[in-house]
Amino acid sequence: MPTPAILITGVSSGIGLVTALDLLRRDYHVYGSVRGTEVPEELSGHSNFTPLTFDVRDREAINVALDRIREDGRPLVGVINNAGVAIPGPVETLAEAEYRRQFEVNVFGLIAVCQLTLPLLHAARDQGYSPRIVNISSVSGSLTAPYMTFYSSSKFAVEALTDGLRRELLPFGIDVVSVAPGPTKTPIWRKGSELTDAFEGNRYSHLLPQLEPYTQAAERGGVDPQLVADAIHAALTDPKPSAYALIMNKRWLARAVSKMPKRWQDRFLTKRYR
Repeated sequence: MPTPAILITGVSSGIGLVTALDLLRRDYHVYGSVRGTEVPEELSGHSNFTPLTFDVRDREAINVALDRIREDGRPLVGVINNAGVAIPGPVETLAEAEYRRQFEVNVFGLIAVCQLTLPLLHAARDQGYSPRIVNISSVSGSLTAPYMTFYSSSKFAVEALTDGLRRELLPFGIDVVSVAPGPTKTPIWRKGSELTDAFEGNRYSHLLPQLEPYTQAAERGGVDPQLVADAIHAALTDPKPSAYALIMNKRWLARAVSKMPKRWQDRFLTKRYR
């Protein structure tokens, strides 16, 4: 029997890279998407890893990449929609190209990958497997912090897509779940702290000195990405996985804030920005 396969979008770094390595250790064949030609060194020499070059915004490139999976004949038992971007900035000043990019990658790209891989997942189900789609969301899919409004909006959309798609696919034996990390020790925080254009030369520029210390503190207090990889593996393999897994320190606090009246949330989520 061919080795069961998992497709992960965005394996160049962070959660995608750690998850790919974790699944390789668990004897899956991993197909990982990269946007350029450079494959992470940790993955490049692994016999059970196959890089696929595509941007999730390019449906034609996705389909060409999926031809490789079809040709290999391995049952595709899981799709992990991990590719994403987070660009901070006030709603008033963030450039249109930047907020559109967040939705194009985080939402429309995810939809494209789901639509194009579902025939392969149905085929795996017909072979006796229990295929899963795991969407990497965020605590920002339930709580909206200031200056991350567009990113949060995209993750709220991911949560709705996850719930709706799961309910549509239940009759076909394909489960769809959400893994929602909070702050994680990955490069996304350093990248975010460098994206300051929307704060410069305007009424929000007084916040610039706060951005770097905040992102550094978030990274220091973040969870190990291996914990996220463990949650993804559970989502792929548990007989009845949780439909939503929040992975962060102080989960109780995030849940408590999400149940507060909106005006209370306003005070709690804005107290660090003055």
